[in-house]
Amino acid sequence: MPRLSISEVTTRNWSFAEDVSNYTAAGIEAIGVWRDKLDLYGNEAGIRLLADSGLRVANLVDAGYLLGKTHSQTRRAIEDVVEAIELARRLKTDSLLIVTGDVGSFYRTVDQARDLVVAALRELAPVAGAAGVRLAIEPIHERYPGYTFLHSIPDVLEVVEAVGSPHVGLFFDTDHLWESKDLLGNIERAGPVIYGVHINDMPALPGPGIDRRLLGEGVIPLPDILSAIEATGYRGYYDVEIMSGQVWAMDPWQVLSACRTGFRRIWE
Repeated sequence: MPRLSISEVTTRNWSFAEDVSNYTAAGIEAIGVWRDKLDLYGNEAGIRLLADSGLRVANLVDAGYLLGKTHSQTRRAIEDVVEAIELARRLKTDSLLIVTGDVGSFYRTVDQARDLVVAALRELAPVAGAAGVRLAIEPIHERYPGYTFLHSIPDVLEVVEAVGSPHVGLFFDTDHLWESKDLLGNIERAGPVIYGVHINDMPALPGPGIDRRLLGEGVIPLPDILSAIEATGYRGYYDVEIMSGQVWAMDPWQVLSACRTGFRRIWE
């Protein structure tokens, strides 16, 4: 069966140490590390804890934006990504999730923002390559404003192709992309540069904010989508990332059990 990981945001009410200990006890193979949780625990201690646990790191989520409001802020953001690349290397993951920041937040046109992102990624790509890390840009659905101007697979591929580096690709998230036009065709096109996958389910009528569901408890055609990704040759982890007040109110042990059961059923 393909490779299951759990993102730390799914068990938001556990600490980093609890995530590592409890995922291991539950027989989970890999973890999607959120940088803010790791920072609270301490990077050095967290790296040691993960090494001792045997958990693999599916990806590192760096929650900051690549673009700043000013040139100096963008410069600091690039320097922060350099630090995140080194952290990803030490965590022994090759997937670092990148979110660009939105046009409206930074007083630029889409073309100007795209040019700045391409320039930043051209600078960062050789740093990532030297560390054995791949920068994975996440397109985010327009229902979540303020995060990025890249909302689709073609949007991200335009940037990836402009950068022209094997160290820059796409991070796929079922919530953000499942309603996309020609999704399966775009998955096939993007296959060689899919460097990470977040999976979750969605209700037919999402509530306000991020309102995800456990796997199999929504309307996303997960078997079709994940089979299409797997058919491209993707052999990374499928990282369950669920942001939901409903799920966060559950016993995290029940959430882990439901994630394993739902993931297994996708492939049956």
